Amino acid sequence: MRATSISTSVEFGFRFVGIWPGLPYGTFTWYTFMTSIVIAMYFEYVYIFDHFDIDDISNLIDALSIALACSLSFLKLISLWSHRRIFYDILLAMDEDWSDVLNHDRSMLHTMSSNANLSRRCSNVLISINATAAVCYAATSFTRRSISLEENFNDSLRVLPLKMQFPFEVNASPFFELLAVAQFFHVVSVAALTATINCMIITLVLHVSGQIDILRRDLLAICCDEDSQRDSIITSIKHLITRHQRIITFSDNIEELYSDIALMQFLSNTVVICCIGFTIISSLAKDGGTEVLLKSAIFYVAVTLEAFIFCFVGEYLSAKSKSIGDAAYESLWYYMTPADCRIILFVILRSQKRLTITAGNVMDLSLEGFTTVMKASASYMSVLHAMY
Repeated sequence: MRATSISTSVEFGFRFVGIWPGLPYGTFTWYTFMTSIVIAMYFEYVYIFDHFDIDDISNLIDALSIALACSLSFLKLISLWSHRRIFYDILLAMDEDWSDVLNHDRSMLHTMSSNANLSRRCSNVLISINATAAVCYAATSFTRRSISLEENFNDSLRVLPLKMQFPFEVNASPFFELLAVAQFFHVVSVAALTATINCMIITLVLHVSGQIDILRRDLLAICCDEDSQRDSIITSIKHLITRHQRIITFSDNIEELYSDIALMQFLSNTVVICCIGFTIISSLAKDGGTEVLLKSAIFYVAVTLEAFIFCFVGEYLSAKSKSIGDAAYESLWYYMTPADCRIILFVILRSQKRLTITAGNVMDLSLEGFTTVMKASASYMSVLHAMY
């Protein structure tokens, strides 16, 4: 087993865009990938402005939802790049935690390994879901094009996987096929990269959860009998306080790294979920809406899952941090001297301040926040459906 909590797929994703530390041409790779996203976004928004027709609201919202999703991925990468020093510090802290467990405390290796395996499974599943959603979205365009060609034998009905407006003719072969393949790989890579960024926050929270479990075990094991020497108790308490502070610092780094990303996620998901939901409802009332329904349904699941992931990990981290105070209270503090008990009391008091992740320091990520996003999206979708 690899002595790390980060899955190979997540590490490959960050290496692919040049954010992973130690890459020889990381900056060049990042600028190249970001340039390709900017070019694609430009043609997507040109299409939206050129086809801004309220009478064809379904087509407009379909194009807008993809453009917003691509813009969110772009802004996430910008945020990660601007906070890459914090990202490197987090990776270094994770390596130190694994080194400490492997070299000095193998009794907790099972806990760390279980969390690492869980994070790897979650990462593979989420990346697969996003990639599948992107493939289905692009494949339906090819299917619709094939049906149209069989019925009308007209090359002018060619449809690209992504709605883009180009200043030149794109229907001629083989230029159309090359452009369609480029769009296909673009949408799949962006979707997989978005899942990679989401998987990273799951990995970090599960890692700090393992460190909290180790701290709780040490708190419960401190001062196991009345014959324990006071010097050994003080040494153990100092070690626990140091570990607790490392957990707090690690959690603060996660908050600083993902706070802006979470805020963008909340704002974007509210609009995108509304747009995709409206597209699904509109396709039910149209003939031949099966392709649109298939394309939008998996996309809807992927976007909703994104919002749920951020809210769930914030709720999980908050609940896990509260358990530190419970473990400190359940320790054998009644065997200690009053002076030592005061130290345990400070640990309990500090643990009352929950570890949490916020959305731009505006609100805590929680399951309540997820319900707020879904309610707001459903409300906007109802208004759009009533108007059009």
